[in-house]
Amino acid sequence: MEDLSFLEYRFKEAKWTLYTAHTYREALRELSLNRMPVVLCECPLPDGNWKDVLGQLAPMPDRPRLIVFSRQADESLWAEVLNLGGFDLLATPFREAELVFTIGSAWLDWTSEQERQPLRKRSHA
Repeated sequence: MEDLSFLEYRFKEAKWTLYTAHTYREALRELSLNRMPVVLCECPLPDGNWKDVLGQLAPMPDRPRLIVFSRQADESLWAEVLNLGGFDLLATPFREAELVFTIGSAWLDWTSEQERQPLRKRSHA
């Protein structure tokens, strides 16, 4: 709960939009309703894990960047997150500068990919 409170505070201060989900099922619902460039996911979820979330993000046309966070963050988990297609791993409790830098980097990566993609055809009615 401490991590969520910190995220809520930091996002509000930065004027970023934060959608919250406490379970894998809630995350799927939010992902289906809202386009988002960055997804933060706690390592274990009550009904799944970050790999389940990553599997849902992979086929998306505007695939969000996944940042995993964990109290047991180590080099092995970091390597696994990166090798499977996640953007980064953050240790909790969060350090503000690292959090802001990592989210900003993920957002810039997502934005630059969007700019490189050819314009999508628009249907005219």
